[in-house]
Amino acid sequence: MNIPFHFRVLLTGLLVVLLFCAEASAQKYGEVDKVAPSPNAPQGQTLEWTSTEGKSYWYRLPHQINPKKPPNLVLMLHGTGLTWGWAFWNYPISSGGFRGNDIVIAPEGMTPGGGDTFNFTQSKPDGDHIAGLIRHFKSKFPIDKVYVYGHSQGAFFCYWFAGAYTELVDGIVAHAGNVLSVNHNKLAKDKVAIGILHGKADAVVSVECAHRTEKIYKQQGYKKIKMSIVEGLTKRSGHWPLPTQVAEMFDWLDQVNADSPQLALSVALSELAKDSPDLTIVSSSAYKAKSLARREKGDEGKALRAPIEKVVEFLEEVQSAHASTIQQAQKASKSAKKGSFQPWMAHFRIVNTSFSGATPWRKSLKSLVSSATKHQRAIDAALSVISKNLNRKTLQQAVKVLQKSMLASNAEDLELTFRRMAQDPPAGTQDEDFSGYRQLSATRDPLIQQGRSTAAEITASMASDFREANPELFSDK
Repeated sequence: MNIPFHFRVLLTGLLVVLLFCAEASAQKYGEVDKVAPSPNAPQGQTLEWTSTEGKSYWYRLPHQINPKKPPNLVLMLHGTGLTWGWAFWNYPISSGGFRGNDIVIAPEGMTPGGGDTFNFTQSKPDGDHIAGLIRHFKSKFPIDKVYVYGHSQGAFFCYWFAGAYTELVDGIVAHAGNVLSVNHNKLAKDKVAIGILHGKADAVVSVECAHRTEKIYKQQGYKKIKMSIVEGLTKRSGHWPLPTQVAEMFDWLDQVNADSPQLALSVALSELAKDSPDLTIVSSSAYKAKSLARREKGDEGKALRAPIEKVVEFLEEVQSAHASTIQQAQKASKSAKKGSFQPWMAHFRIVNTSFSGATPWRKSLKSLVSSATKHQRAIDAALSVISKNLNRKTLQQAVKVLQKSMLASNAEDLELTFRRMAQDPPAGTQDEDFSGYRQLSATRDPLIQQGRSTAAEITASMASDFREANPELFSDK
């Protein structure tokens, strides 16, 4: 295969860095503890887990997580021909020297690359993978801002991701990349901070790409842009990691991402404008807007609070509608066999993720919310056990946990783990060991889909009614 010279330079240079750092690093594949992300996971050390798509990733929690001052979530995306360990080997993440007060994740792409590697491309599978990780960590931890760093091919992806999944990201650091096809939507121009970092002597991706990218974002009217061109590098090192400069770019993201009620409201309305809005995004953004708007004084404050209150009232109505439907279905299923899974349980799982912190929701379904918390802890414990000590016995025990933990919002994590294992049984297990899971799955899957459909229909219908009743809120969406 004839590989262009500039790609040979990229792969050779970065693989040298990768191999050198792998020898010097304490974090090697197969030696990192596998622990499911949760508040009980060890803090301040490198941990490994697997995404719902079956991709391994490393992550590190800060030494302390304060819900009143939540950490940011930082995703570090590698370039072509590399793997998820790259970020931890090239930045002092494990020691806490890089974004020590934040949660840092180093995932892998979905698009097959050279050998056993996977790249990040501007595609729905890669976008959904990163979006899924963001949503997953936000469901487990209090999170403030979400930042995405990309190197080389990862940087190309960053630009695209910020336009395609704007509601989920607050800022990017695109290192040695180039902007291609991007959805420059209004929310992105107001919300997402664009950090452009490039070595002047980069022999792989020309520094002219950085100047071109800055020009495009300025012409599009983005409010937060910073470009940094690093001098004093060779053509070979110009494409390599730059820990100091990357850290400075992240500091800039912190500076320009001050909260405002106007922006939080814009995020909520942007999501509500969709045919199938994510209630978690709408809820978190609307309640943040309400809290921040209390500081606004005078007529401007009143004018701002009016649309926020409309969204909050809508959310309370949605909570009430979902709770009522679940309660009616629960009552109707009391004659069902004890311990049998019902569609309303799947309905509850989905909506509880969005409203678990909302007082009206917790009051109306107090018993279910309390039981769900216990079920979620059981699921986390089962995931931890089978990740550390998988055998026939622990597998059977985990299936029993899944069977009993019917209200756990994180049950899908265990379901997908079983699904991957059943397709290719790991060492210590055989195909027949998964018969219990397969039976459980065959029974539950159509019921889960039914519950999800009910939840989606209620949300979509009420969101549509809200848009029709309040067209002035969506005139520029």
